[in-house]
Amino acid sequence: MNTLFERNITNYKDEWLTPPSIIKALGEFDLDPCAPINRLWDTANNHFTIADDGLQKQWFGRVWCNPPYSDNINWLKKSVHHGNTTVLIFARTETKWFFKYIWEAADSILFLKNRVSFLTDKGVKKWNAGAPSVLVAYGKNNVDAIEDSKLPGKHIYLNYTPMIIVGISPTWFSVVSIAIKHFGDDELKPVYDLVEIMAPDKIIKNQHWKAKVRQQVQEWRKKKP
Repeated sequence: MNTLFERNITNYKDEWLTPPSIIKALGEFDLDPCAPINRLWDTANNHFTIADDGLQKQWFGRVWCNPPYSDNINWLKKSVHHGNTTVLIFARTETKWFFKYIWEAADSILFLKNRVSFLTDKGVKKWNAGAPSVLVAYGKNNVDAIEDSKLPGKHIYLNYTPMIIVGISPTWFSVVSIAIKHFGDDELKPVYDLVEIMAPDKIIKNQHWKAKVRQQVQEWRKKKP
């Protein structure tokens, strides 16, 4: 639950509390290995603080990790290795560490719509974060938890493909609707890619299937609330 604000703040410290609404939306965690010493609410069933040196401890179960941003690389490295972790971190999408430990290693990321307002150990909101934040999922159950959380933002699948039941041929509209749910309708390529996986029989029967997909995207936009 530690975070470094990218602001010029007097009395700077590297320990802040994540709003409990975020934790609650993501479901139950077994461990928070970098929990603050003084916390007003539990973030998991078990906690390691700086006094325990959670980075060196053995992690177990589903892990929540809001690392000290002054040393995020080692925490991300361990999150990748553990493989069952949700991480809250700044969206420094262009950095080497983001490419190595998130773009190339995570299963999905949620770009949170608003900047997170972290709290002091007294439960007081002081500042919102000086940069946008993302939730990073390692492991299918964490991908699903983020998807089900309904936290506002944009959820993007990276190195994980949603399970698809093969055997029943879905309608064009249902296939396209599933693809748009996961990838959005801004770009058609990821929609095409998922349609190819979900409905190869339809593609074989229709050489103009991409035009059919575009038509269904337009239908979906009309029906979108």
